[in-house]
Amino acid sequence: MAGAASALVAAPALAAEGAGFDEEVVVVAATPSGGPGLDAGKLPFNVQSADADALERSQSVDLTDFMGANLGSVNINSAQNNPLQPDVQYRGYAASPLLGLSQGVAVFQNGARINEPLGDAVNWDLVPESAIHSIQLVGGSNPLFGLNTLGGALSIQMKNGFNFEGHAAEVYGGAWQRVATSVESGANNGTFGYYVNVNYFEEDGWRDRSASDALNVYGSLSYRDADTSADLNLQYGDTDLTGNGAAPVGLLAVDRDAIFTAPDITDNEMTMFTFNGEHAFSEVVRANLNGFYRDNDTHSFNGDGSELALCELGAGEFLVEGLEEDDLEDLGLDGDDVCAGNALGVADVAALEARLNALAGGDEFNLGEAETSGSGVLSDAAINNISRRQQQSYGFDLQFSFDQDLFARANRFIAGVGYFKGEADFDSVTELANLDPLTRSTAGLGVGTFLDEEATHVATSTRTWSAYFLDAFDVTERFTLTLGMRYNDTDVRLRDRSGARPELNGDHGFSRFNPTVGGTFDLTPAHNVYASYSESSRAPTPIELACNEGVFQVAQAFAVARGDDPNDVNFECRLPNAFLADPPLDDVVARTVEFGVRGEWHGIAHRLGYFRTNNQDDIIFQTTGRGTGLFANVDETRREGFESAFAGALGEFDWAIAYSYVRATFEDDFQVLSPNHPLADGNGEISVTAGDRIPGIPDHQFKFSGDYQLPWNLRVGLEVIYNAGQYLRGDESNQLGEIDGYTLVNLRGTYAINQRLELFARVTNLFDTDYENFGLLGEDPSEIVPGLADTSPVFLGAGAPRGGWVGLRLR
Repeated sequence: MAGAASALVAAPALAAEGAGFDEEVVVVAATPSGGPGLDAGKLPFNVQSADADALERSQSVDLTDFMGANLGSVNINSAQNNPLQPDVQYRGYAASPLLGLSQGVAVFQNGARINEPLGDAVNWDLVPESAIHSIQLVGGSNPLFGLNTLGGALSIQMKNGFNFEGHAAEVYGGAWQRVATSVESGANNGTFGYYVNVNYFEEDGWRDRSASDALNVYGSLSYRDADTSADLNLQYGDTDLTGNGAAPVGLLAVDRDAIFTAPDITDNEMTMFTFNGEHAFSEVVRANLNGFYRDNDTHSFNGDGSELALCELGAGEFLVEGLEEDDLEDLGLDGDDVCAGNALGVADVAALEARLNALAGGDEFNLGEAETSGSGVLSDAAINNISRRQQQSYGFDLQFSFDQDLFARANRFIAGVGYFKGEADFDSVTELANLDPLTRSTAGLGVGTFLDEEATHVATSTRTWSAYFLDAFDVTERFTLTLGMRYNDTDVRLRDRSGARPELNGDHGFSRFNPTVGGTFDLTPAHNVYASYSESSRAPTPIELACNEGVFQVAQAFAVARGDDPNDVNFECRLPNAFLADPPLDDVVARTVEFGVRGEWHGIAHRLGYFRTNNQDDIIFQTTGRGTGLFANVDETRREGFESAFAGALGEFDWAIAYSYVRATFEDDFQVLSPNHPLADGNGEISVTAGDRIPGIPDHQFKFSGDYQLPWNLRVGLEVIYNAGQYLRGDESNQLGEIDGYTLVNLRGTYAINQRLELFARVTNLFDTDYENFGLLGEDPSEIVPGLADTSPVFLGAGAPRGGWVGLRLR
């Protein structure tokens, strides 16, 4: 089963160069801490792997670009429209840099968990692809990989002086003024080794005013002897990313390069240390120790439209909250009449509310006067959301493995303990701003006045202790039984640092035993079947606990206690710039059943598999605007699907195909907040019924990759990627139809000038297809972009047009 095990792991990654047809036994880490791991043929679940050679051949922009084109059941959502800030969806679970998205994939780098502590977000811009040695994408709710492994886990192993020896440099440039370069060097003397990598990326972006740059520096010092290995790794990242988000369909119809409002800037500065040590006490007992410290300082600046109204009333100028143009139109009025002309002849906001309600014959209007501080200059044109997140995480994992026959049969027992601590300080303010009518940008147009109620200063901490074990027992030479469990005890704390919002304070505890059991059976020396059942869980993140639908009642209770009007409470979160009170959410529990067959037949590696993951008390984000919403528990959701992959070689032509069917559905009837939905009821809610599909996840995915080695040292490659349609975020009821599916074709080529120098080129979206891979419901765009023929509240993440790049690689 050795050769088949290698093929079945390589094939799903669409690896070329023979698709892994060799006699080497592929060993896959059974936990993120590494250690001896298990032979691939003994894993009772799906694993996809790729190495540094596959990453280099793909000429991908970064790791997410590679995954989206080469890994089965992976699709990309361009929510931010920045190539370094995508939402990665695997089997319908997200690993995203955005706080307003419930995460479901755990990501590890050298055994260190790099999901950020505030919202489990993943900053892909801080993962330098050229420094990666290998990746393994593990499917299912595997508890051995810890919290947040609801749909899967991604384990990234970086290069060191023992797995990379030599020197290399690469530079390429082309479309959208993109320039990227990397330099790396590694060596060892048999005992000590070093590795260093410098990676830089910059571009103007294919959309208007969307320039970005990213610098990552990675280094490793290593030690090896007959019984011991140790690696001390250091990484520094400094990125400045502009991702101006989705645009309304009416604007895209006029100009696909256009942006709605700007800027939307995220600056990350990160330092991380990791230590990986391994020692063999004997041929039977081995220990692994991993430790890490990560510090990430994030600054965000987001210019957006304002929902406030500046009114000239009898007693002066007022900034009014809750005055909706649609409600005024129902009375035959408009904002200019009421505010600029004071057509109702009222003195202040209270009188304006009373007069409008009298005209409406009820309590349709609930107005308030915004409290401000700063310069005193008022504007209702736009706002600047300004925030800073200082996040530190650290922890360790101590693991022992025992290779000792049991009942005269091979047995491997792994046990360990882990500790994780994540701390975050979150500060945010909302500034009134003017809006450039030509660029729709607020850059440099802030007026120095801030909304007092939007200011937040909160500290959070998350602490998790874990203990786990896994046993793999060869019941026979052909049948392996695996059994494992992980216990997690998590404490989440939130503290208001301003002293003005005690309702933010909270302490929440979550603990659970998560089991896993599975088996593999060798049907033939080249074919293997597997089946498993596993459970995993995720504690709500601090931002989910502090920003969910139950906050309205809690915040109102605090308002009453303070003697304030409870009707003035704002119950939306303007992510990532606002927290509210924190009634509890339940932890998410995922249960996965998975089975399949894998192997090799006449030189073709193949894998066929089925999975079903049910989430209990899943957490969803209810969209109330482009950047606002609330988290809520849903009783049950399901991700169910079929996966297949084939890879082989015909002479000089290496090929691979992957097809996935992923059906992600709500399995409960409930009401969800979506006030921008055209079919929402009077409370701004829509009705979701069991079987409705979860937005953002295409059900059909197809990928083809082929490489042909021509004479003259020339190699050419082709990628074909198809993703079916998906529903809009905010249309959880599936009433508005899907975004269209799309097919992309990419070309690549490499010419070896000599043994050390290569010329390479890549073209993406060869046929310049107009497509969208993300969508949500937002506000009426006509208030920001007047004159649009289509004023639909549908906002789409447009895909990049055709682009080409040429580069040189020196070894």
